[in-house]
Amino acid sequence: MQLTRLYLRNYRVFEQELELQMPAGLVGIFGPNGAGKSALLESLLWTLWGRSRTAKEEVRTAGVNAECVTEVEFEHEGHLYQVRRTISGMNSTVKAEAWADRLQVASGVRDTRHYVHSVLGMDDAAFRASVFAEQKQLAAFSNQGPADRKKLVLQLLGITPLDDARDAARKDARTAHEDVERLRGLLLDLAELQNRAELAEAAAEGLTLEAESESQVLEVARLRLQEAEAACARLDEARRTYDGLVLEGRAARADLERADKQVADLQRELSELESAARRRTDLAPASERLAGLEAQLEAVRSVDRARAALASVPDLPEPPQPDLGGLTALEQEATEARSRLDAIRGQLEAAKSELVRYQQAVDKANGLSGEGACPLCGQALGAAFEQVQQHHAQELADAEARAGQLQAAMSELARGAKRLTTALATRSDEVKAVERAWAAYERARDRRDELSAALEEAVRDAGRPTEPGELERVTAEVAAAKAAARELQQIEGQLRRRPAAMAALTEELDRQADAGHRVTTLLDKVRSLGFEPATLAAAVAERDEQRSRADRAAGAVERARLQAERAKTQAEAERQRLADAQAQHAALDQRAEDARHLGRLANLMNTFRSTIVGTVGPRLSVQAAELFDELTDHEYDRLQVDPETYGLQITDAGRTYGMERFSGSETDLANLALRVAISEQVRFQSGGAVGLLVLDEVFGPLDDDRKERMLLALERLRSRFRQVLVVTHATEIKEQLPSAIEVVKLPGRRATARVLIG
Repeated sequence: MQLTRLYLRNYRVFEQELELQMPAGLVGIFGPNGAGKSALLESLLWTLWGRSRTAKEEVRTAGVNAECVTEVEFEHEGHLYQVRRTISGMNSTVKAEAWADRLQVASGVRDTRHYVHSVLGMDDAAFRASVFAEQKQLAAFSNQGPADRKKLVLQLLGITPLDDARDAARKDARTAHEDVERLRGLLLDLAELQNRAELAEAAAEGLTLEAESESQVLEVARLRLQEAEAACARLDEARRTYDGLVLEGRAARADLERADKQVADLQRELSELESAARRRTDLAPASERLAGLEAQLEAVRSVDRARAALASVPDLPEPPQPDLGGLTALEQEATEARSRLDAIRGQLEAAKSELVRYQQAVDKANGLSGEGACPLCGQALGAAFEQVQQHHAQELADAEARAGQLQAAMSELARGAKRLTTALATRSDEVKAVERAWAAYERARDRRDELSAALEEAVRDAGRPTEPGELERVTAEVAAAKAAARELQQIEGQLRRRPAAMAALTEELDRQADAGHRVTTLLDKVRSLGFEPATLAAAVAERDEQRSRADRAAGAVERARLQAERAKTQAEAERQRLADAQAQHAALDQRAEDARHLGRLANLMNTFRSTIVGTVGPRLSVQAAELFDELTDHEYDRLQVDPETYGLQITDAGRTYGMERFSGSETDLANLALRVAISEQVRFQSGGAVGLLVLDEVFGPLDDDRKERMLLALERLRSRFRQVLVVTHATEIKEQLPSAIEVVKLPGRRATARVLIG
């Protein structure tokens, strides 16, 4: 595996878009502490597997809600792969995609992670153990105690999960054995359950026989009930026939009674019609006089109305004639006064205009002097200036006098015109009042003449003058004649009913005879039926008694069946309890067997773990020794790894020494050899061949000579790894590396990076 390109945007401290073309071979990653070197490497784990040391909400750049995008491009086994992972939205939704040779091969977080696993042959844990050598891991091999060092090595090799699995198997086995012993004390005795089941079955059989006996009693009761119901049905049929005859007889008697009533009503109606015929003869003369009386009444009413109308109009005295001549003279005098007033008003307006003109001339003359020229002729005014001013003043005074005289004359004329107008209005009102009185007199006189003529005409139509009280008398006679006519008309209508009434009487007499015959016939049928209600009542009582006995027998059968069913249910419950107990015994036996197998599994896992640990130590020792020889140019005999404590020892000139005997450079190289051996062992166990190694802060506080030796060692690792990334904060290292990536710290807790080619 070789990284070819890394792209970041809004990832942790790398807010701005960052794209790095990753060099091959040995590459240094340097920059100040806290700049973001570790974050740059962690982007590999996040992009490939979605693994982060923080929550996904904290992966995006702090304070930025834009989309976070990371891409890793790498070449592996002749193919080019690209993995892209994004975080977007308020809910920090994660998406992932993967391409192989420019073709998309996976989409989605889970599918992408599985695809990367299938390509590299390892998950993120194996990748970290084999590819990443985190800070302080190298020094831990020699500086930490045996227990901590062993724990670290086993954790990197992936053996720690075997310890957890072995401990879990031991715990499960112990818990299973305890559960078996606890449950064994809770199980019921099978023999006792068998005895209880047999007793319940015997009780159920006895109650079943009792229920069958009650069923036979029920059958006998049902037969007797059927016989009683048959007898009751026969009597009930006779009762229905009897009730039908009674109902029919009641209907026939009702028809007879109705016919009797109709005959009586029709006979009474015919008698009343005979009386009405006699009354018609008596009313005929009065009805014949109605027309003459109505004409006489109308004539008397016309005379009375005319006399009343004439009396309602008053007989007014003749008023005096209006004096129109004086009114005309007064109107002419008022008109002449208004004409004189209008003439004076015109003269006054002309005098006022002249007064304004003279005033303007005086004002203009006041603006001149004797030394100036005349504004009209242009000659010097000289001594004539004062004469001009006096002339203008005299003209103005004369105009003011004329205006005053005209104003006084107009005021006097206005007062005279007002007096004439008031006198004219008074005389006009007096003339109008006389004219209204004369008009009312003429209207009343004409109306009385008209009504007198109408009265004379009404008297002529009546043939004679009416007498006092004649109107009331004639009105009473007309009312009596109208009443006689109405009664006569009503009697005529009644008499038209007489033929129909006689025919109806004949028909009702026939119905009366038929109804009487039906009543007699039905009485004979009832007597011949011989039905007695008491016999039916006795049969109903017998039927009810038999039904009660059958119901009691059915209740006894139902109770017996319920008891038998409960007994059967109890027996089945006892049998089920026995079966459950047997199943529990069998299950407990199986659980005991499972507990035994769990114990065996824990022992086998412990043996397997011991075998793995026993083989890993020698293999690590061989691999670390070979690499140590290569890194030190075979300066020492051999590097050995203790298979129990994973402590390092160096054999020199046939003698084996601990790491405390050697300088820091040999210790660093030995630690590096062991870490690389662990990486190769992890790749061997996982089946992958990554070809990438990341070393974080391996230089540490090394002096220049030890840094030089470490750089030489890293150069030799290029034969084992296609790409080695070395993280350091020592800026002088970049000058000695063929390629480097500089991480630059920016303001606001931001950073960027760039590739430097030596």
